[in-house]
Amino acid sequence: MARKEDRGTKDDNVVRFDFRDKLKKQRGKRRRKEWMLGLGAFSIVFAGGMLALNWPMPGVTPIAASELAPKLSLVAETSPRFDLCGIRRRTCVVDGDTFWLDGEKIRIADIDTPEISEPKCNAEYQLGMKATYRLRDLLNEGAFEIRPIGNRDEDRFGRKLRVIVRHGQSLGDQLVSEGLARTWTERREPWC
Repeated sequence: MARKEDRGTKDDNVVRFDFRDKLKKQRGKRRRKEWMLGLGAFSIVFAGGMLALNWPMPGVTPIAASELAPKLSLVAETSPRFDLCGIRRRTCVVDGDTFWLDGEKIRIADIDTPEISEPKCNAEYQLGMKATYRLRDLLNEGAFEIRPIGNRDEDRFGRKLRVIVRHGQSLGDQLVSEGLARTWTERREPWC
């Protein structure tokens, strides 16, 4: 009981400090901070979702349908530089009828050239190398158009089936006229 009496007495030299008010202020600041962080995280996730779903956003112009057309059926304004393929295959020539363009493997669909990876004889290999170098030179001569052919988009190896055209002429037909390729007849013919 004495304690209650001590609390009730007033001492002029003692200033009481109520720590509960300070704790309430700290808790309030912490809650506001957590709420703002949560709101910021939600805003980022929401904006990312909107972009992923391509929802229209004010101030953002929509992409025209023509810009979404596959790049492998467009006319190239400038021709990239082609070399023979090595370890890195991004834009290069594999053989006389296959090349890579910006990471896409393309099979020239209207021709067949001799194999260089698994030739049946030395003559096939030699002619295949000539076709490979000639295709590289033709692709490096300037801009060309890559056109889809028929109903099939890819062959069984995942290569895009395309016809390569420059000034209205198929580069495949040019290789055929030079004796470096044959017109594709839906099956391989022997070169030996």
